[in-house]
Amino acid sequence: MTTISPSLPFSHRRFELINAMNSWIQHIYARWLLLPALLAGCAMTGQVNAMDIVGYNYTDDVVEAFSVNGYPGPNIYPHGGGGGFVCCISVPQEWKPGMTVTVKWTDDRNADPIPWKTRVVEVPRYTHEDMGVFAVHFFPGDEVKVLVTDKLAGHADYPYPVPQVGRRRP
Repeated sequence: MTTISPSLPFSHRRFELINAMNSWIQHIYARWLLLPALLAGCAMTGQVNAMDIVGYNYTDDVVEAFSVNGYPGPNIYPHGGGGGFVCCISVPQEWKPGMTVTVKWTDDRNADPIPWKTRVVEVPRYTHEDMGVFAVHFFPGDEVKVLVTDKLAGHADYPYPVPQVGRRRP
């Protein structure tokens, strides 16, 4: 019976070279790909809570798609909302002055290119007791307001009215 065996010196050198390259590549990945993640973790102070995103639409147009800091929210019919929740967005447990989010939305995702609208919105003061949902409100004139709240539109202490379903501007 004959077996074929590779030349040991060549095979061994090749293995060492591949092993050294893999070690070097892993070192580069660990240093340059993980470093931003570690820095982002250092920049985040305090604990965060994950909460659902809910949207309210006070306009005559459908909000076909929206996101808050890249986290997607539900589509919202004209003068509607509050019934669809999408998980999740990370919100710091402690509110800090100057906190903002970037809200991006479109009323026509079939267009090419999609006409995205973007607003940087200040997050109003909230407490730990307010932690419930992250509410996004779309008003006429592309005005957007956000709110961290444990209440929904319609509650007596909710700062905005319930959108009037089916109501159109004259």
